[in-house]
Amino acid sequence: MAGRPPQTYVFDLDGVIYRGNEPQPHASEVVRELRSRGRSVYFVTNNSTQPREDYQLKLGRMNIAVQPDEVTTSAYATVLYLQEHGAIGRRVYVVGEAGLVRELEAGGMEVVRDSSAGKADCVVVGLDRQFSYRKLEEAQQAILAGAQFLATNRDATYPVEDGHVIPGGGAIVSAIETASGTKPLVIGKPETYAIEKVLTSARSKPEESVMVGDRLETDILLGNRLGMHTALVLTGVCDEEAAAAAPPEMKPERMVTDLAELLDESWASR
Repeated sequence: MAGRPPQTYVFDLDGVIYRGNEPQPHASEVVRELRSRGRSVYFVTNNSTQPREDYQLKLGRMNIAVQPDEVTTSAYATVLYLQEHGAIGRRVYVVGEAGLVRELEAGGMEVVRDSSAGKADCVVVGLDRQFSYRKLEEAQQAILAGAQFLATNRDATYPVEDGHVIPGGGAIVSAIETASGTKPLVIGKPETYAIEKVLTSARSKPEESVMVGDRLETDILLGNRLGMHTALVLTGVCDEEAAAAAPPEMKPERMVTDLAELLDESWASR
């Protein structure tokens, strides 16, 4: 006898819902149909470059209506972590883009720049397409002076249009780690902090939820760590051959060529 179908779907964004500004096939239809079935739908991305409101607008242009609290970015999750650990009002040196700065400032942090970096309480690092040797040095010096080192994520690459990838935030994190000799505290996937917050908000147990992603080492590993159902979509950075060769902790429960296949929920019913 079939069990209860999943109640909550957590979608990665880049490589799953879209690549760059290109929507992936059936994304809007699948989200709409899942909601019509009473499922909760959330979006979690390791991308730290934009605030949640920008994702609300971007998804809206793709005919996917969302509220900001249905989107969790690694930048926002970093803010939640800092708030929980008494960092409101603390000085933060940022290697990252405007979205990360905006989320930190909205969360009550004081963002410091350049020559003030050595006085920072924390160094927060995300994707920064204007990364420079100067920023590397400032981050290094702040960490050596005692600042806590946090990484929004360690994604080595970032999928864009036409099947291409560009360097991700993890490449920048690795440079700063090498220069400072210090390992960062990582907030984004595959660490479980952000998804635990989402499931708490959804009032959903891991075994009632599905993690849908395109990366074995982040999305699928995270879902497996928490005991969620996991679905790998082959529209992003990972192909079927890589999935077949993955270690057990990164094996997806299901692989789909596009999101429409998720509408058959029998595979995830218990």
